[in-house]
Amino acid sequence: MSDEKINHNSLIEKVLGYVDSPFKLFAILLMAVFAFVGYFVWQNQAILIGAYKEQKKLPSIAEDRVEDVAAHLFKNTDAAVVAIFKVNPMFGTRVLYRAYTKQGREKEHDGLDVGLFTSNVNNNRDVVALMAGEIPCGHYKTAQSEIGLWYMEKGMTYGCRIGVPPEPGKLVGQITVGWKEEPPDVDQYRVLLQIAATMLSRSKQ
Repeated sequence: MSDEKINHNSLIEKVLGYVDSPFKLFAILLMAVFAFVGYFVWQNQAILIGAYKEQKKLPSIAEDRVEDVAAHLFKNTDAAVVAIFKVNPMFGTRVLYRAYTKQGREKEHDGLDVGLFTSNVNNNRDVVALMAGEIPCGHYKTAQSEIGLWYMEKGMTYGCRIGVPPEPGKLVGQITVGWKEEPPDVDQYRVLLQIAATMLSRSKQ
């Protein structure tokens, strides 16, 4: 039977002995977080670099044409509301960039991130359709997000969504158009929405 001595100067004991104030505890935790992040980045650098390169290839929203797009939709579809979002599928964000009524721009909700996929089944079904290059339309009876409350406040009962650009696999934006009642020819309005989404698309070389 060996006489194994307990090492009272172990690393853990040294750390615990060093931590004699809240500041030192915070400093140790902060260093641990930085060490973990550094290790994670080092281990996954190829994946992160690849994701960054793919993100740079994606198109972007032509911000200088947003006003033209809104004017086009109000003039040709008699919409009650038009909302334009910036979307980042990689991070699951969908941020309101501009919101309009017939009276003009409303800034109350600018910058609001309503999320891409959420707990709302109807929203998630529409997002899948947008990613596939489709233009989902339907009656809007209940709000699907915080901005949906604003839609309903402005009288929207029927709406359509289209991705920007209007083609599969390149979703970086979304246009939502709402009406106070169902349009007489939704298919014709889908064509006008495609024109609007194309106007708002800016390709990256």
